[in-house]
Amino acid sequence: MKGSLFKSAGIVSLSIFGSRVLGLLRDIVIASTFGAGALTDVFFVAFRIPNLLRRIFAEGAFNSAFVPVFTKKLKKSRRKAELLAGEVFAALVVLLTATVVLGELLSPLIVKVVAPGFKGERFLYAVKLLREMFPYIMLVSLTAFFGGILNAFHRFFAPSFSTALFNLSLIVSALLLSGKFSVEALALGVIVGGTFQLLLQLPFLKEIGFRLKPIFSLSEESKRVLLNTVPGIVGFAVRQISMLIDTVIASFLTTGTISYLYYANRFVQLPLGMFAIGLSQVLLPRLSRKIGEKDYHSELKAGILLCSAVVIPAAAGLIFFGKPIVDIVFNHGAFTEKDLSGTYAVLVCYSLGLFFFSMEKIITNVYYSFEEFKIPVKVAAYTLLFNLIVNLILCFGLGMGAPGLALGTSLTSMLNLSLLLFILKKRFKIDVLKTVPELGLRYLLLSIPVAAVSFAGTLAYYSVNGFTGKLTVVCLTVLLAAGVYGVLLLLLKDPVVEKLKEV
Repeated sequence: MKGSLFKSAGIVSLSIFGSRVLGLLRDIVIASTFGAGALTDVFFVAFRIPNLLRRIFAEGAFNSAFVPVFTKKLKKSRRKAELLAGEVFAALVVLLTATVVLGELLSPLIVKVVAPGFKGERFLYAVKLLREMFPYIMLVSLTAFFGGILNAFHRFFAPSFSTALFNLSLIVSALLLSGKFSVEALALGVIVGGTFQLLLQLPFLKEIGFRLKPIFSLSEESKRVLLNTVPGIVGFAVRQISMLIDTVIASFLTTGTISYLYYANRFVQLPLGMFAIGLSQVLLPRLSRKIGEKDYHSELKAGILLCSAVVIPAAAGLIFFGKPIVDIVFNHGAFTEKDLSGTYAVLVCYSLGLFFFSMEKIITNVYYSFEEFKIPVKVAAYTLLFNLIVNLILCFGLGMGAPGLALGTSLTSMLNLSLLLFILKKRFKIDVLKTVPELGLRYLLLSIPVAAVSFAGTLAYYSVNGFTGKLTVVCLTVLLAAGVYGVLLLLLKDPVVEKLKEV
């Protein structure tokens, strides 16, 4: 494998890291300003709807169907690629406009479906916030579409860094406007941030000289993209429904449950976004170009190797050092000790599934590179019922509450990944069925020192007083855990080190 995969993944990871750091700062501001209660529950429920649709229409179905076809077209003819993009662009604008209009009209019904436990003022406020934020789907979906074009040209910075502007907008809105508008300040920040995300893409499109004009006609290729989008929408919808199942169940649990899920998920999204999502963004156009070539398998296995080597020790660190991290980041202002314990318990259960979440994204993109969308849809549909049953058993049967929802999500992801790997080998003769668990076990064992350092760091954290002392322990623990792990990889001449030397 050429080192360019690791180099491109590194660019994306660094960009996403900057965005995720700002995302954590955003959540610190939100947590310290509003805590984890009724106001944040309402906002997170309302924001989840346009965010969910963004994943389905933009980063999910549309881009997964569009990028492979566009990449192959670009390989043959830039002009034909521009025509294809123009046709898909026009279709996307029409669909998103209709979606926003319907969303504004049906907001009360949507809130009833996703948060049936909301009554009275909580329900009315959620509807109001949802209507204010629904246009965000138009802004962020077009951002993701433009980002897909840039990725095909090996331009990864703007698409991955654009969320930094979104996070900055929310931070400024919360700090300056929360006193006057309460949680509605966050809704305003969402719209302003989405606008900045979209505007960031434009100069980069201009730099590559890509001419994008809406074309209101459909060629055979654009029809194929749209047809592939249908199972893609269903597949991503099924996955997002599993998230909505969590929200529905959480709305019947104690106040703050939805916020615990959200805050814990922010920490999981840091390694997931930096490495798994970032790597999958790089892999999709690369794998699409290499269909039928000898190095397709090596490219895929290198991606699995890199992701495993990074994500598994990150999960170990979150499990054994997660509470001090949550404490130092969120335990300020209105955020209480109860919120800290609740968030950390959820974080542990999410972290147990971090490896499966990451591998799912990479393996799903293998199917997309072959323009195969139906199989992931069927697998996701089969596991949806499993997710519901497990969640109900863990939350109510075993009384686990919010951590049960997180653990159910992790178990469902493990089942989903197993089925995808098995079918990939049987249908496409791409055998990574042994590679994934072997690499997973290898880096799990290599992460034992990370777990030991993290556990010692937790003990040290709670033995010191004062913010400065605690912050020092956090920084030293993270650096020491990373250093020990890095030295171990070097001493063992681990394959990932050899791959990095090729960059």
